[in-house]
Amino acid sequence: MKKPSVTGTLSNLSTRAIVECMLMLVTVIMSLTSCEHQSVPNKVTIAEKIIETYGGRERLARVLSVAAEGRITALIRGDEGTYKRAMRRDGKLFVDINYTRSTERRILNGTKGYRGIGGQLEEVSGPRYLAMVYQYDELSLPFGLLDDSLTVAEPRRDILNGANVLVLRCTDRTGNDMEVFVSEENYRIVKSIGTFSMGSQSTSLSSEFSDFRTVDGVLFPFRIINYAGGNRIAEIVITRYLVNPKIDDSLFTP
Repeated sequence: MKKPSVTGTLSNLSTRAIVECMLMLVTVIMSLTSCEHQSVPNKVTIAEKIIETYGGRERLARVLSVAAEGRITALIRGDEGTYKRAMRRDGKLFVDINYTRSTERRILNGTKGYRGIGGQLEEVSGPRYLAMVYQYDELSLPFGLLDDSLTVAEPRRDILNGANVLVLRCTDRTGNDMEVFVSEENYRIVKSIGTFSMGSQSTSLSSEFSDFRTVDGVLFPFRIINYAGGNRIAEIVITRYLVNPKIDDSLFTP
């Protein structure tokens, strides 16, 4: 009986290895192609899923104002203090921060913005005003999806902190843009980014949201991390939300 040659055995092994590698390669290519062509839900579908996640259309439509209070840690300046804010859905926002070494107050009243350190308020414009508008826009989510105060462009897919997200480009009624990152798993808003022009340059403000809990049937984030130009600047931990508190106009009048 003739014994198989070493050369023939090696040849058979090489052929088998080549075939196995080719099959693996085809599998990988098919997998990548499948992911690449996986359809992205349209903007209407995503908006409706966000609304449902945060409490449903009927419940959210009844929310006209939201107040919150908690603690803030200023990471760059190395300070901390109390944090309070009140927002009305007619374009008004009040933020009051009391650090251990200073105080800060911001007021957005429609097209007017005011900011003050140590109790002295002054009207602001340009990037300082737009920063308040961005904060209002991020806090108005998801309510702004109900009344068309935010328009939404077609979404794209991305990855954020290792998780799949859908990214919506939202524009408010005055033309300010904001990117909104939505978890593809549960349709919670996990991040927002606003970009502003400063002369010939631009900068961005962004926020990351986590620790979601339900208050009066509405979903809210209890932990917010703020960034400026990619640098982590503050952490806010909310201890209490109030839904539909009565907020007088005088709060927004400097």
